[in-house]
Amino acid sequence: MNGLKKLIWVICLGLGSTLWAQDQLSGVVNDETGTPIPGVNIMVKGTSNGTVTDFDGNYQIRVSKGETLVFSYLGFKGQEIIYQDQTTIDVVLMEDTAKLDEVVVIGYGSVKKTDLTGAVASIGAEELTEQRRTDLGQAVRGTVAGVDVRRLNSKPGSPLSIRVRGNTVITNSNQANADGQSDDVTADLSRPLYVVDGIFLDNINILNPADIQQMDILKDASATAIYGSRGANGVVIITTKNGIEGKTQFSYDASFGVSSASNLVDIMSGDEYIEFIDDNLRAQQWKAEWLNSSTPDPTPADFDNYTINRSQSFFDNGETDNIANRNYFDWIDYITRTAVQSSHTVSMSGGQNGLVYSSSIGYLKDEGVVGNDQAYERYTASTSLSKKMNRFTIGLRAYLSYSEQEKGSRELFRSAYRLPVTADPFDDNGELILYPDNEDQRFVNPYYEVNGAWKNNQRILNVISNFYVQYEPSDWLKLKTTFSPNLSSTRNGEHRGLLTKSARNDPSRTRAYYGVDLRNSYTWDNTADFNFDITDKQKLGATLITSVYYNQLEGNNIETRNVPDFHGFYNTSAGTDVRQYSSYYEKETTASVAGRINYNVNDKYLFTFTGRYDGASKLAEGNKWNFFPSAAFAWRASEEQFLQNADWLTNLKFRISYGKSGNYNTVSPYRSFAFLNNSNYLFGDDLTNGNIVNGLSNPELTWEVSDEVNLGVDFGMLNNRVNFSLELYDKTTEGAIFSRNLLNVTGFSSAVGNFGSMNNRGIEFTLNTKNIQTEDFSWNTSLNFAKNKNEILKLEGDLDLQVFGRHSALIVGQPSDAIYSYEKDGIWQIDEAAEAAVYNAVPGEHKYVDQNNDGILDAANDKVVIGTTAPDWTGGMTNNFKYKNLDMSVMMYTRQGVFGHSEFHQHHDTNGETRFSKIDAAYWTPDSPNAENPLPGIGPTQGEYFFEDMSFVKIGNIGLGYSFPATLLDKFHMTSARLSIDVQNPFTFTDFQGPDPETGLQNSYDMSFQTRTTLIGLKVAF
Repeated sequence: MNGLKKLIWVICLGLGSTLWAQDQLSGVVNDETGTPIPGVNIMVKGTSNGTVTDFDGNYQIRVSKGETLVFSYLGFKGQEIIYQDQTTIDVVLMEDTAKLDEVVVIGYGSVKKTDLTGAVASIGAEELTEQRRTDLGQAVRGTVAGVDVRRLNSKPGSPLSIRVRGNTVITNSNQANADGQSDDVTADLSRPLYVVDGIFLDNINILNPADIQQMDILKDASATAIYGSRGANGVVIITTKNGIEGKTQFSYDASFGVSSASNLVDIMSGDEYIEFIDDNLRAQQWKAEWLNSSTPDPTPADFDNYTINRSQSFFDNGETDNIANRNYFDWIDYITRTAVQSSHTVSMSGGQNGLVYSSSIGYLKDEGVVGNDQAYERYTASTSLSKKMNRFTIGLRAYLSYSEQEKGSRELFRSAYRLPVTADPFDDNGELILYPDNEDQRFVNPYYEVNGAWKNNQRILNVISNFYVQYEPSDWLKLKTTFSPNLSSTRNGEHRGLLTKSARNDPSRTRAYYGVDLRNSYTWDNTADFNFDITDKQKLGATLITSVYYNQLEGNNIETRNVPDFHGFYNTSAGTDVRQYSSYYEKETTASVAGRINYNVNDKYLFTFTGRYDGASKLAEGNKWNFFPSAAFAWRASEEQFLQNADWLTNLKFRISYGKSGNYNTVSPYRSFAFLNNSNYLFGDDLTNGNIVNGLSNPELTWEVSDEVNLGVDFGMLNNRVNFSLELYDKTTEGAIFSRNLLNVTGFSSAVGNFGSMNNRGIEFTLNTKNIQTEDFSWNTSLNFAKNKNEILKLEGDLDLQVFGRHSALIVGQPSDAIYSYEKDGIWQIDEAAEAAVYNAVPGEHKYVDQNNDGILDAANDKVVIGTTAPDWTGGMTNNFKYKNLDMSVMMYTRQGVFGHSEFHQHHDTNGETRFSKIDAAYWTPDSPNAENPLPGIGPTQGEYFFEDMSFVKIGNIGLGYSFPATLLDKFHMTSARLSIDVQNPFTFTDFQGPDPETGLQNSYDMSFQTRTTLIGLKVAF
């Protein structure tokens, strides 16, 4: 026992002497201009003892004589100082130009922005999170020239469409048809390649913006060439956050807010709707008299004096009394609500002695404004860990995302707009009316769908990981192998209950769907990086790559009907009527060998050469492999001696690049083969099951190949207070893959092959300015503009025209996403009645252009291109203001020249179906001949006319923030804290009369309202 006491005493003395030997050291850390740097990591080397500087750059730490202090901060060169009994140590950190000059990820490597030779845009973590968007697509919208981001559906959790430099394919599977474009982003064959920590993804909506360190968008062929065929439509590289060596830091980022339906359609009031119905009934008599040659032509007075019978349109279900009492009902208000949105992200990072780590967990919930059960929930967790041991570095990144989207009723949004204001959901006793509109008994009372009679649920689980080992045998060589698997599961379940518009109180029409997709894929990359200083003025870098990509998808689905409501979609076997069941499987692989050389002469002349040899399993035997080279040159003219005296000039760089890229993503697996389908044959009196050939094989199916030239200028002046960038590009695609129509004599309707060529060309412009920069106040502006034009150059078989869908066509010399229909030329007037009669039309109807003046309107001779669904140009502008600790930002974006079929107008235009509510718009009558819309109720003479200009300008976000002062931060031992309030989508400016010009091309089925969201946010770091 005495021995143990002595040992404890000795240990205590030892610990005490160590503590007594430590001194309290303080100081301040500044940059070269004398400005304090908050958040600098200060560690005692080889220990876990550390601290960080406060808001004013001050620090305190206990340290022993002879120990080494390590000062580190992102964007500055680290310093190591040996402590020798000083009472204070003030430190000046020097800017690390390799870090301070923005580092851009270019695929399998990174370069300083000043050394870029291709067209690349970069967005940092602060820009991605400052507007508190729920997904990355929203965060990018309106901020990068040439990147068109569009919302396809306003239901919470719905992903956005992202295109880099326009539509790059001849025919797209989401192209406009009779009922609008698809809102499935994976159906867009022009979508870019998404690479998250080296892993290929289809849907970046699963990611939490707070977890992202940087997003880099590769636009031209030279920049994307390192990804070969997979980068044909541009590449979006996403880098998740990594730790920084130093003291462990914690942060918490949260927001809470409310959403409401906005940009509501201005529909007719009750009185206006009654007048519209009356005019509709008059119009039917008006047209009949004009077409009846045995009666005199009617006059405006005749129109006003027609006898009308409203009972043709209004049935006795309380509507008659409502009309008499002017008791009208607001169906939009009936189904909408104020929705709540909240998010939380907790993260930590740090490291020492070569070990760097970071991790985070996040949660988001976003309710919908329609119904009571729409919602989107997303759970995310990420981790990053790397350890450097001498010349070896091993690392792991893992990201897990689980989301659940409850879309609710597919019909509820459009039902609310379709039900007339004269109908009522309740009877005189306050009881629900099952069918509010007797004229159209498809519509069950929306109350039931508001409260969950229709469930439409999707769950997605994604596990993304990245394992790597890096070995540096010398200072000029790095060898790295990376294995990146991705596992994902998607479950879709839908139940349409008894009291839905789909079932209409008929048990046999209730239905349940259940389907599961399982996808597993991996990428295995091996790289060798070489970096040499050939001379003091010449640098050479090279990267050699081998890559293998594997992707496998399998799944199944089933639909049954006559399903009792209490079973939902989980028990499809409860349905007595099995409608369909199927399973599927597909697999694809690619293999690649690539190389890139960067050659730098005197930091003025920059050369990049890239080549990639790709093989794709999707293509036909003998045509699977191709080589795609590219080259780029940049001249940093501002570094030339003759410009050194131009003090106003900060940067001037000219860039030119040329590259070939391949694409096979426009074709699904196995399309080079012919398939057999089941079919029944009659042999005599016997019915026998057999097979038929379904589709033609194409043993020559091979790569689309594009040649692209890009010219760029980067210009900075007045100490970078003005920065300007201009891009001009021209891209021609040969052997474009699409489905070509065949003559009936072949026995097949179409075949897939390399049947065309097209051209994409455009201009992109970016301007960043520091308008005002004082000690207390600053004002910065970022402006971008992009214009893209595509044109079909050739269709195989010397075709000039191939029509598909209701109003789409491939026409040589026209855009690939052209709208093909009859050209409107106003409205026939009474004094033009004789000419109108030639086309079987009457005054008040639309007038169409007879292109060949033969007196007949027919599709073969009179349909023309009347517009395109692609925008003429896109743009965005962000203004940031800062006064002391207050900051404010205003962001706007625009899409101009979008033109296409509006399914909403098809039903709610004044010349659409009379049983639905109507847009409040002026229409032609004999007394109002100058109205833009035709006389209601007599229908278009020829084809359809529901085409609208969907151009718009939106204020995307108005934000206000306050950063807490150092005195308060020190009190709570925090390194930073910011409180913010953001209003998202506060204003929309457009001539489009539908719900949302951004989603105007989509079908209103399964749609929701545009929302205005107000969010309060808090972000703190310790």
